[in-house]
Amino acid sequence: MAHNTARLRAALIILSALAGTTPCTAAARPPAPVYLPQVINPELNGGLLVGGSNVLLVWGSDGTILRSEDGVHWAHAVTPGSADLTRVAANERGDVLIAVGASGTVLRSTDAGRTWQAANNTTMDTDLRAVVNQPGSRTWVSVGTNGRVLRSIDDGRKWSPIDSQLTVTFQTLFVDPDTKAMLIGGDEGMVGYSKNAGESWHITALTMPEPATPVTAFHRFGKLLLATSALGRFLTSEDDGQSWDLLQSSTKAFFTDCAFDPVHNAIVMTGHNGDVLRSADHGRSWQDGEIVLDGRKNFLSAIRFDKRSSSLLAIGQGGALARSTDGGVSWGRASDGVHGDVRGLINDTTRNRLIAFGTGGMVLSSTDSGARWTADRSALDFSLREIEPTPRGNALIATSRLGDVIRSVDGGASWRSLPITYPNPNTPPDLRGLTVAPSGEALVAVGPPGAILRSNADGTTWDVRHSTPIEAERAFLWVLVDQRRKVLVAVEARGAMQVSNDDGVSWQVSSIPIPQERFPIWQGMVSARGGVMLVAGEAGVAARSTDGARQWTLIDTGTRQDLYGSFANEATGTFFLMGAKGTLLRSTDLGVSWRGMTSGSTQELRRMLRDPRTGALVCFGTHGSILRSQDDGLTWSVVPSVTDGVLRQGMLEPRTGNLLLVGSQGSLLRSRDGGHAWEALPSHTVRHFYSMSVDERSGDIVLAGERIVRLVRQSGGTTGRANQ
Repeated sequence: MAHNTARLRAALIILSALAGTTPCTAAARPPAPVYLPQVINPELNGGLLVGGSNVLLVWGSDGTILRSEDGVHWAHAVTPGSADLTRVAANERGDVLIAVGASGTVLRSTDAGRTWQAANNTTMDTDLRAVVNQPGSRTWVSVGTNGRVLRSIDDGRKWSPIDSQLTVTFQTLFVDPDTKAMLIGGDEGMVGYSKNAGESWHITALTMPEPATPVTAFHRFGKLLLATSALGRFLTSEDDGQSWDLLQSSTKAFFTDCAFDPVHNAIVMTGHNGDVLRSADHGRSWQDGEIVLDGRKNFLSAIRFDKRSSSLLAIGQGGALARSTDGGVSWGRASDGVHGDVRGLINDTTRNRLIAFGTGGMVLSSTDSGARWTADRSALDFSLREIEPTPRGNALIATSRLGDVIRSVDGGASWRSLPITYPNPNTPPDLRGLTVAPSGEALVAVGPPGAILRSNADGTTWDVRHSTPIEAERAFLWVLVDQRRKVLVAVEARGAMQVSNDDGVSWQVSSIPIPQERFPIWQGMVSARGGVMLVAGEAGVAARSTDGARQWTLIDTGTRQDLYGSFANEATGTFFLMGAKGTLLRSTDLGVSWRGMTSGSTQELRRMLRDPRTGALVCFGTHGSILRSQDDGLTWSVVPSVTDGVLRQGMLEPRTGNLLLVGSQGSLLRSRDGGHAWEALPSHTVRHFYSMSVDERSGDIVLAGERIVRLVRQSGGTTGRANQ
């Protein structure tokens, strides 16, 4: 992780003229920009070609819906909230769309999916799994966990519960195209129907061997109704769902999808274990099969019949894409152009295009029946650690827990993975530190188990400059930059610091004399004003260097608490260490001696930053803890927070100088009054963040962690108090 001075460099240049001025009054506070959050790499689990239009939708985690009118270019729909979405459905005309998801989420769109609004639903104790419209009417029904059945009779504006007198999870809804009856399926073999548009239901639990398995989906093939289940079980009905026959195949598959091949008169079901089940006599008899690609069976998520090639296509995890030209009897690889975890497949017959989607926001398309594929949206299935702008090239670089380095040239809207060759590809580093080298001509990334990487100035090429095998038990957890001496230091957990005096090209060891075989050093900071490097970590261990990391001296911090962060107030020359149980230490002699401060908190304190407008110091950490000092850290006050997440990093908002904090649970906080009051900004996710950066050209903010979120700055803003 870059030291605090480097992290704030862009904003400090803008705001340097304001340092030391009097605090802003409420009337003088800068405007608060409005941001439109976009989750760049959601898990995409569902897709739909909206009837009566050319609109394609894919949806999934983090309240995300992507929209396309040509199957190639995809845009984020404007959706409220961050709940994971499970289903989207449209009425026959395609002029009303309903999306449902976790915690009773119901969204409604009347502009072909461009914008969505939250519907009126007070039943929040359920994760909704399915939604359907009664054809030709304004009636909609949705079902989910805790036996919940919801119904709307005003085209999805307002929803009311219908008491099912059950507590099982309902998994699926289906409107029978022949009878227009609604079918319902759920856990423990629950199956039923409604003949009055969901106003009342006839639901029964099918008798089956333990464990009872869920009814997960319905399909209509001529006179045959088919319902899928797990453990190789499925149901068939030839009386429009009034009664069902439970069938058991030899496979133990959880059946994921089903398709009909009209050329070979074959029904084919796919399983989670790569097995398939096939019938060529309208469901009277069934034959087992399997799809083996490169000697391996993969999770199969979807199957479709492609009319142009008269073949069945099955797709799934690990880049599995198989084709059958004989009705599912035999299978072969259809293409080598599919990679990653594919969750679904849309057959867009209006444009003769296949659309595949899956993890990491991936969307692929094919116009030749699946032989070749184009990545319209890359699969960004990463858990990111750090993000930093490149010195040149107007790009952003992000590093991951598994040694990945990705690059964006459009302000975080899209990313490309960069090739890096590690000495041992089986132990890629957790790239925890990322910074710009002293010359501004390179970036340096570090991480355990002992890797140091260096790039060129625009971040397009990366080389491993230092590597230690995992058996050596070395771990680089932080990176320091001494701009005055032009020194880089990779902070090593056991004290074997790696130091570079040539911008990260070569590295030499400089050891701290730690008396015990532990892993105590976790982080550090550099004071340009004092010419001091300081590192600290476990049980109060700390060391300092005044000669550019050539020599280190252990110092007595006066505490045995773990120290998670350090900070130098360059305006005053005061140093700080912070850590477990509200520990907050202060030094006024460049880190030689330390005094414990009363923090007023018992939480882990991790980071600190300074507000250039007011000179106030803000310290933050776990459980949303925020402390503020107006007297250079002599006294501290606890500030009410609006999150319970771990606050991990702070920076100044571009163009305003407002304070921003980012952390776990999707937390993004802003203060416009020097840290007195904070507001939560929407990030469109509850996943965890570790870092953030700025696109200098647009003022957009990019958050990195378990998700990549781009906060698109909207024109204008608001003024007034931070929590209004």
